[in-house]
Amino acid sequence: MPEISKTADQALAVLEFVAARGPVATADIARELRMHRTVVHRSLATLAQRRYVRRTADGYVAGATLTRLASAVEPELLGAARPVLDALAREHGETFILTLRDGDEAVQVEQAVGGRHFVRVQLTRGFRHPLASGASGRAILAFLDAPTVTRLVAATPAPRRIAALLAQARRDGYADSHDELAAGVHGISVPIMAGRSDVRGSLGVVMPAVRSQTGDAMVRLLKDAARRISRTLGDP
Repeated sequence: MPEISKTADQALAVLEFVAARGPVATADIARELRMHRTVVHRSLATLAQRRYVRRTADGYVAGATLTRLASAVEPELLGAARPVLDALAREHGETFILTLRDGDEAVQVEQAVGGRHFVRVQLTRGFRHPLASGASGRAILAFLDAPTVTRLVAATPAPRRIAALLAQARRDGYADSHDELAAGVHGISVPIMAGRSDVRGSLGVVMPAVRSQTGDAMVRLLKDAARRISRTLGDP
């Protein structure tokens, strides 16, 4: 394996932490990542200069450069999904999200937030979590190759439970989660497929648990929307 730059690796660790947990203070980053505060401070100064992070009164948050870079990831898929997300949010008033795979993690890359409800769920762009966690991750993981599924399931604290959830997602064509990635949040996600075997990402809805919609109507809505995205991309 080629030798890596320790400084760059530390800065990227700080960036990923801020993107997932911001707003967050320097001291909190240093404690959670077990890094010296001076190293964290220098990393943040460098990242802020290039606008990867931004300092606010409450701590550091993701900066504008990340948004620009995110738009270069899967541009065709993002272009096909954005109008679908916007239409779903306008019509149904909830928050609809697009999630992609990044290694062993799921990353939320786009969302459309409905304005109908006073209380709603809104995610930070770039929010990431293990593929085995949450509806958006499992809707992708369930349709990956068997060796990857076996490896990631084995790494979870409850492999039998996760294996059962993935089998159900493959059977039903969708995954759901309750109070898993955030308390009081219910999520439903479906895979976006290229052909019958290649999963491109997942399309989902996240909403307060008090408005949970677990019925077939929401699942059909998401499946139809995912098929529209696939057809726009030229997939059968």
